[in-house]
Order: sequence, then C-alpha cells, then structure tokens
Amino acid sequence: MSIVVVTYNSAEHIGRCLAAVGDGAEVVVVDNASLDGSAELMRRDFPYVNVIEQLRNRGFGAAANVGAAATSNRWILLLNPDAWPLDDAVERLVEFAERQPRLGAAGPVLFNLEGGRKRSTLKPPLSPAALAVWAAFPSAVSGVYGVWRRVTARFRRTGVGDAEFLQGAALLVRAEAFAQVGGFDESFFMFGEDADLCARIREAGWSVALCPSARFVHVGSGSTRLQAERMDRELLRSWLRLIGKRKGLREAERARRWLLRALRLRALRPNESSSRAAVSWLAAEPLEKLLEPPG
Repeated sequence: MSIVVVTYNSAEHIGRCLAAVGDGAEVVVVDNASLDGSAELMRRDFPYVNVIEQLRNRGFGAAANVGAAATSNRWILLLNPDAWPLDDAVERLVEFAERQPRLGAAGPVLFNLEGGRKRSTLKPPLSPAALAVWAAFPSAVSGVYGVWRRVTARFRRTGVGDAEFLQGAALLVRAEAFAQVGGFDESFFMFGEDADLCARIREAGWSVALCPSARFVHVGSGSTRLQAERMDRELLRSWLRLIGKRKGLREAERARRWLLRALRLRALRPNESSSRAAVSWLAAEPLEKLLEPPG
C-alpha cells in the first residue's frame, strides 16, 4: 500500500500525521509550495518519505494526482496532513477493501481531536434549492443531515448512500480504479474533488464504501483557516462546478442565482462580512469566468 499526503503550510500537523502512519508503507508527500518550512521539516525528521515539492499551489487534486503517479502499489491512501489513523486503522481499511474485488474507494470513520464523531460522508447540494438552503442555514442543514445519517445508518450495509461521497480527508482508492477514471479532476482547486471522484468511480462500475472498523482523526481546516474568506469562495466555486459538471451549465447558472438570493438574505445579519464578500464575488462576473480555477 502507498500513502499520499498533500501539504500546504502544514508544519503544525504533518509531523503527527507521518509519525502515525510510520515507515511501513511507501509514503509520498506532495508539497504545494509551502512557505512555513514543511518540506524541510519532513526531510529532516522523516527521511523515508518521498517529498515532491511543487513550484506553485495548483490545488489539492492536482497535487494528489502527482503523488499517486509516484506510487507503485495496488492501494493508495490519500490523507490530509491534519488527519491520522488510530491504532491499526490503516490495516483494517486495507483488509476491508481487499475483501471486495469491485471496491474502488473506501473511507474510515472520522473523529475530531476530542473523540467526537465527525461526518465521514457527505451529500453534495446538487440542486439550486439545496445549495441555497445550505448557504442560508449551514449549521441547521449540517445538524439535520447528521440526524438523518444516524437514523438511516442501520439500513445501509456500506454506510454510503447512492447520492453521497466519502470525505477526502482520508480516502483509500484502488490504483486501478483511480487510473481508469483519470484521477482527480484538476479544475477543482479545493473542495468538491472528492465528490466528483466518487461519482466517476461509481459510474466506471466500481463501488464506494465506508469501513466502520477503521477510525481516523481529522482536525479540519489545517491548511485553510488562515484564508477563510478565500476558502469560502472556493467552496462555492466547487459546488457550482460540480453542478455544472453533473447537470449542465444552465443548471449551474440557476444555482448561482439561487445562491445569490440566499447569501444576500444572510448578509443582512450582523457579522456577515464573509457573506457580503461572497455576494460581491458571485455577482461580479459571468458563470464561466467564476468557474475558472484560481490562477
């Protein structure tokens, strides 16, 4: 098995991640032009790691593709630098996958630092109305979705609904399936690329499953919290791109209009500068221009 980690200014977490996975597997880290000494730290403290330094940050998916191309094993664990396995979670995940010959991707159950369970799968808001409701009431939508997941989990053998995807924070992919679908779509700079990958793996005839016995910690926002406004924009761009890719640009344009209405209402509340910034960005240019990856 191979492990691929994509880093960007991840010095705070990458040491814990690499220490947890150890040196028993092929480990490739692709650094997206970090400025915090991440690459130097890895070369000093983890000499067994293959560190590939990018000249510029082209996004998560593009870097993950570079890392996957440098591996040579049947299974590739794509791992965020602020995520790591608990106990023998990696072995459990691979054993689970090996028992299913048509499995293309498998994910573990995710937990936060305090031991609380996090969402390990998500359902993307692929309709204009769903995207608008998510944008207007993100906390409420997250809460309702979490309740729905717990209530319906007992009826799903794999733990992943047909319209859901596995979180990319810790994602085991079969190298054959990953190569067959062309890896990540590099037009997604950040966010949404895991949803797109899972959809294409399914369409290629492979299955996607959650492994209930494998547990990973995921801190979350390990590389993005210092760029919150930009990351909010990238999340909106990725959902619109996903809608455009799955349902066409006309539907994506409808979604942009619904999203504008929802965010304008949300911007009326106090302390909503991020919503106002998102409205300005969404209204400034035509959809085709908005969907272009950042330079």
